Formats: sequence, structure tokens, C-alpha cells
Amino acid sequence: MKLLLVDDDDILIGQLTSDLADQNYVVDTATDGLLGWEYATAASYDLIVLDIDLPGLDGVSLCQRLRQTGYAGPILLLTGRSSSTDKVLGLNAGADDYLVKPYTLVELTARIRALLRRPPAVNHLSLRWGSLQLNPNAGQVTVADRLVVLSPKEYGLLELFLRYPDRIFSNTVLLERLWSTDEAPGEETIRTHIKRLRRKLKQAGGDDVIENVYGMGYRLRALPPEPTGTTQSGPTTPHGVPKETPQASARGETTGRDRDAATALPAQFETDLSLAAAPDPDQPATQEQAARAAAIAAFERFRPAIDDRLAALHQAASTLRAGDLPEAVRSSACAAAHKLAGSLGLFGFMGGSHLARRLEDWLQQPSLAEGPFFIALVDQLDQQLQAGPSGVAPESNTAPVVGPSLHGVDRAGGDRYQVLAIDDDPAMLAQLRRLLPPWGLDVVTLDDPRQIWASLKASPPDLVLLDLDMPHLSGLELCQQLRQGDRWQTLPVLFLTACRDPAVIYQLYQSGADDYLPKPILEPELINRLFQRLERGRLLQTLAGTDPTTGLANRQKGTIELDLLLHLAQRYGQPFSLVRVEVAEAAHAAKALMSALGQALVGQVRQGDAIACWSKSEILVGVLDNDLATTQAQLRPALESAVAAAKAASAVSPGLYLSGATYPRDGHCLAELYQMACQRRGSPQPASSRGQPSRR
Repeated sequence: MKLLLVDDDDILIGQLTSDLADQNYVVDTATDGLLGWEYATAASYDLIVLDIDLPGLDGVSLCQRLRQTGYAGPILLLTGRSSSTDKVLGLNAGADDYLVKPYTLVELTARIRALLRRPPAVNHLSLRWGSLQLNPNAGQVTVADRLVVLSPKEYGLLELFLRYPDRIFSNTVLLERLWSTDEAPGEETIRTHIKRLRRKLKQAGGDDVIENVYGMGYRLRALPPEPTGTTQSGPTTPHGVPKETPQASARGETTGRDRDAATALPAQFETDLSLAAAPDPDQPATQEQAARAAAIAAFERFRPAIDDRLAALHQAASTLRAGDLPEAVRSSACAAAHKLAGSLGLFGFMGGSHLARRLEDWLQQPSLAEGPFFIALVDQLDQQLQAGPSGVAPESNTAPVVGPSLHGVDRAGGDRYQVLAIDDDPAMLAQLRRLLPPWGLDVVTLDDPRQIWASLKASPPDLVLLDLDMPHLSGLELCQQLRQGDRWQTLPVLFLTACRDPAVIYQLYQSGADDYLPKPILEPELINRLFQRLERGRLLQTLAGTDPTTGLANRQKGTIELDLLLHLAQRYGQPFSLVRVEVAEAAHAAKALMSALGQALVGQVRQGDAIACWSKSEILVGVLDNDLATTQAQLRPALESAVAAAKAASAVSPGLYLSGATYPRDGHCLAELYQMACQRRGSPQPASSRGQPSRR
């Protein structure tokens, strides 16, 4: 597969190009947006990786230009900022995914594989020709379940022919697709690699896969006819090879090929497996030493350039000690900090990358009075770099260290996501309960898909994981039912399945699934894909103006609707009542009650009135031409119903704050009315015991 990497950081480019080449990717590089545009329009790329902060033409503008001119391949944006605004800009520009710096190579390659796996229509996840099989996820080739070791170029040739079985490739096209512009070999190179590929496949017992088309080039040879009298006991792939049925695959039954894919990955994927599997008790020190040695070797290769960037920061610190920070020094130090923040994570300096990001933020708006703070950060970064890299990626499944680089939230003290996993395999559910909680993902598991509606009502999840083949109700049917209702339209849904049949995978997307992950599960890819979908889902809900927990308008959309009602009240001289409902529960209990309140209150407001989720524990209701006491009385049955349901589910009587304000008596703008409602907040009591509503 051929990739284009556009980034102005020469250290990052050098390290990524080397690492991706080791994983059979052909990489072209460009150091500014305009040069990246020239590359993208001059050659065909399977995926483009763009940094947002580029000279000449920024990454978002380049992404927009590529989409406007018809580039349909996946685009991955690299950004140093984790704010929602930057992510929304990138997604709206046409990017398929984004990755926040700092990141590890494992995380980057997992995202690349995920994007390349997405089908334009039906993307063959396992490419087959007779007894020959190429597994793009594992990066391996087998003939009748016998592993064939190929060079990166031989592998790329075979993958290209299998992906496009009806196309004739000229030497020129093959050179363009499989060699970078810096290599520029001759046509004799093509003939040499095809000859070697044919020989290796024949030695493994395979037939001749590639045929010459005189005067035109090469293409995939048509399969020989089946011998007379042979029959196939099951469905076949487009190339006539029996394939596993969706039913068997979804239950986790594996063929010999699947077992090889899980146990015989090539050396370049050992990093992924070291994160997903339990460490070998006999060789823990050897693996740790090898990882550290690799990180040190990569770091030392770029040590001079890193030292130059650190010197720019020390120069800024030196001028600050003298009480000054010239613009030229500030600008040079800011550029150095930006590049260090983007590249240090690749060498295991995750903490150093975050320090560099803080230095960059300070340099963008420097304050001489805070000079000692900047100097201390520079010294701290210097100490970390002098200590050398600690290794690559997290080394166990119970001590995640990706943190903010993965999803922009400090999971140690921040919000936790809730995942609803539905699978009839108790072993799979147990594995999810073990893997996900250390990453800030609380798991609710169901082994019966018919229980989903009660679970959704009791505690709305942030994401749903589905198995494909389950008793009583298949995953496809369940996903379709979720998408039929407005409440769950934007809820991320991912399938976990052992099925690799392209037609079935296509049905998953058609049913409304956001993504799927093949079994057996690799922890790094599972975690990254989950957070990718969780963040993307929340961004889409924010753009749509919907709160994910209650299904009500969020604060942004609710402000617009409430202000509109208040404006109408002012224009026509009518009263306007603002009712504030606050949940007096801990965060874990408030979520379920807020969901119940949202569903109950929607049925009590009139068409044209406004209702919005104001915060994680507040709902505001705006009613035109109605006094506050009457409005609260109308809402009381819904409040009592929601509280009773919450009490039945948890055996604890939850409490609510109920208060409000009225225009024009209590204020003339939404902020004044809300402030008055907060001031009238009394002691929390169960809604059913309050008696008559307050008229305050």
C-alpha cells in the first residue's frame, strides 16, 4: 500500500518513514502543504497522512482541496491540539480520522490499518486466489495454510494484483504504486520481483498467480477450473475458494487460516502482540531490553536535531533570566517546542511531549512575569531527554499510559465512558470486563440481546458493542432496530466478529454500524478504535445539538431555543417561565436519572416550548404564556414517575432540586432568570414528597 506523509518535522518524517517501510508500506513524504498537493495530484495513494500545521498550505485547507478535486481515499489528520474546534474543522474538511500528538507508532499504525480496511463498497478483508490467501491485517501470505515469507515489494505486488483481479498493470503503474519517488528504479526491477514472487509461491505448492499480457503488462491469472466431480460444501469467495459461513465465524469458530493469523504474525507486528497478550514469564527481561534498545537506537539517530531544538528552548530560557524575550528568539523556540511535542512520543517520551506542548502554549502568549515557570519546564524537559527513552508503547494491559494523546481526557480523574457489550459468549464478555475498565471504560454486559431496551432505559451507554450471530435476535437486526428510532441515531455501534466474509461486512455497514473489529481482539486496536468512535460520536452529537445521555437539546442548542421563546415573550408582552430541575445524586447515579427525566419530561411540554439538558445534572424547561406554579404542577407527574423508576432500579430514593423564575418579574434575559432559579434552590427532596409546587 502506498502512503503520502505530509509534515514539516524532519525527525517525525524520518522515523515514521523508516517504521512504516518496515511494515510493508511505501511512503512518499512532503514537507509543506503545497508540495503535498503536487504529490497527491501526480500519483495515486491509498492513504494520505496530513499534519494540520503546515507551511505554504495548512492541512485542513489541503484536505478540503483534495476532496473538492475528487480524491476519495482515506485522509488521516495529525494535530497537536485536542480541542473540539480543531477536530470539528478537520472532520468537516473531509478527513476520515484524526490523531492527537503525541502518539505512539502502535497507535498510528492501528489507525492506518483501520482506515485502509474500510470498504469503498465491499473491501476484501482476506484476499484469496485458489489455495493462496493474503491477510492484510496480519501482513501474511499462505498457500494451503503454509506460510510464505515475502519481501515488502513482493508482498505489495501480490496484494495489488489480488485487490484488482481484473486490471492490467503496466510497468509504469507498478513502479508508481509500489516504489517511492526517491527510489525510481527501472522496469527490469519489476521483472525481477515478479520472477522471485512466482518462484516463492511455486516452492510453497501454489500455482502461477500472475500472467504476462503481451505489450501491456501484468494481471492476475484466471483460476483454473475445478476438477470434474468435485463439489464444494459451502459458500465461496469471488475467486472460488470455500469460505467460512457467517454463523460459524460469528460464534468464534476459527479455520486454520484464522489460527495462523492469530499465532504466526510476522516480526514487524510483534509490538502489537506484546500489548495484547500476556507477557512471557520466562523472557520478560529480554523483551523489555529489546524494546528499550530499539527506542534508544531510533532516538540516537535523531539526537543531533533534537539537541538543536532543545538548544532553542534553552536560549529562550537564558534571555528570560535576563528579563527579556526577543521576538526572533520566541519564534524560534515556539517552532522547536511544536516539533518536539509532535515527535518525542515516537521515542517513548510521552511525558516529554506533553512538556513541550506546555512550552509551546506558553510561548504563544508569553508573560515575562511567568518566566521562572517556563525555565523550570525547560529544565524538566532537558532532564527527561538526558535520561533517555524508556521504551515504546504501554507494556501491559493493566497500566495504560496513552492518556491524553489517545482521547484528550485524563482518565485518572476525568469522565468515564460507559460501554454496553452484547454477546452470547461468556468468555468474550469476561475479556471485555477485564480489558476496558483500566482505560476509563465502564462495561455493562448482556448475554441476551432482548434485554437491550431495558438496559438502554436504565443507563444509556456511550457506545454499544455487538456480536453478529446471537440467539433470539441477530446483531444485524438489533442494529437496524436501534437506528430506526431517533433517540439512538447517533449512538456509536461497533461489531466484534470473527466473520471475514466481505458481503457480511458490507451488511454490517448497511445496517447502521459505525465500524467493526475482527476477532481475535488485539487490545491496542480495540482501545484506539473505541475511543475514536466515542470522541467522533460526541462531536457529531454536539454538532447536531443533542445531549447523548438524555436525548434532549444540548446547552448550545437549548440556549438558542430558550432565547427565542424569551424574545417572543418580550415582543408580545407575555409571561415566560423557566423551570430548573437538578439531580441531587452522585455522578454514576445521576446519569440514569437524567436519562429517565429526559424521556419523561418530553411528553409533558407543549409543542413549541423548549427543554434542554443544561449540564450533567440539570434540565431547563422554558414555557411561554404560562405562570411558574402552573408549569411546575404540569411537570410534577413526570418528575415523580422518573424518581419512582430510579428508586425501583437502585432501591435508593433519589432527590431533585426544583426551582424556577419568571419574566419579567425575576429578570429580562436568560442569564438573569437562570441565576434567580439557582438562588431559589432549596434542600433536595424526592419529587413525590414535595407537596404543592413552589410559587417563588
